[in-house]
Amino acid sequence: MKKIFLTLVIAVVAVSTTYAYFPEFTYQGEVNLGFATGGKVKYKGVSDKSSLNRPFIETIHGFGISKYGFLGLGFGVQGYLGAADKANPAEKWNTLALPLFVNVRGIWPVEELNPYVSASFGYAFIPCSARNSSVSFGNSTMISKLTGGFYCDCGVGVKLMDKINIGLGMQHQRMGTMAIFKQDYSTEKSRDKGLNGTSFYIKVGYCW
Repeated sequence: MKKIFLTLVIAVVAVSTTYAYFPEFTYQGEVNLGFATGGKVKYKGVSDKSSLNRPFIETIHGFGISKYGFLGLGFGVQGYLGAADKANPAEKWNTLALPLFVNVRGIWPVEELNPYVSASFGYAFIPCSARNSSVSFGNSTMISKLTGGFYCDCGVGVKLMDKINIGLGMQHQRMGTMAIFKQDYSTEKSRDKGLNGTSFYIKVGYCW
């Protein structure tokens, strides 16, 4: 998967630098609706098929660099449904994720059809999740929270008539857990960020 991401990034940079000899910067924005499949979740070397399907909405704003490149900042909202292990459907995640990312594209302009390769890199925050828990016993409290981490997606798409965006590719999300142990006036924290999910996505959007 890392090789695929690296290849797409190199393609984006190559297309952008090869053709944008006389860059003209123009504002561009878009909003997309999409769906990512469960894919696979890997934890400490063990990979499982998951049912963490997630609908998402995102908006990206930036500048076109001549006709051949784009650089922008994006923000999204994703809802994680299902379970990390497909064999255990009772393990409902019901998690909200908020990815914030930088998006770069290399574009090949064709009349009414502008194919592109795209790469996004950033961080996904997790403000709430059904995986969070809190247990108290005596003067002690144990809190467990699902935490966000590195986010990226790489793919291809087309921009039809400069208005309709259609894209597909692979999406990667790193997550973890933070355990907080409180007792009287002391607090101890431990973190584990070894959970990695990779899945296929498709999206459709409007551009302006």
